[in-house]
Amino acid sequence: MKNTLFVPPQRTPHFSFPAHRITWNQELSHLKEGLSQDELERFLELYSRVQENPWESRKEIEEFREKHPDHPGVLNLLTFIYLSRRKVKRANKLIKENYERNPNYIFARINYADLCLRRYQQKKIAEIFDNKFSLSELYPDKKVFHVSEFRGFMVLMGFYHLAIGKREAAEGYHYLAARIDPNHPNTKILEKKLYRRSLYKKLRALLRI
Repeated sequence: MKNTLFVPPQRTPHFSFPAHRITWNQELSHLKEGLSQDELERFLELYSRVQENPWESRKEIEEFREKHPDHPGVLNLLTFIYLSRRKVKRANKLIKENYERNPNYIFARINYADLCLRRYQQKKIAEIFDNKFSLSELYPDKKVFHVSEFRGFMVLMGFYHLAIGKREAAEGYHYLAARIDPNHPNTKILEKKLYRRSLYKKLRALLRI
């Protein structure tokens, strides 16, 4: 299969993870639901424009949402637009709304879990993901995951396990995110939180010695 990568199972004393297959091919099944072919093409056009200039397309996305108020992709794109302008309060409202309307949509889960972590509500994470900590367990009928789904889930789980004091598990999730998408900003943020702070503590300890 072109543009795919097999991730073998991982097993360490502190971290285990089943095999996954990752793709870089665009997956449109979640976007097609509730949209006509013309609407799908229009949405993809807007999506492309948003990547270049998010705020410029906000009004058109809002109008698109009026016709499809529950569509997970539309809500997710609007969230990105508001975050790009640091309108965090509005973005957080959309994140919560998307999760409430589309609780099985992977990005709705990831974004809401991230919101809970930012609010120090770590206890909600297990419930959001049905006590499952791999994509293959969470979506057993899905055989291939997009790189953005895999990386987003790995990074989120890295932050979660770090927050609950399971550093070794957090390192395992980061390792997989870095193997798949090392240059993504979120992967680098997790890396910084995991390792630079640890290095800083070691340096302080050496200075005390």
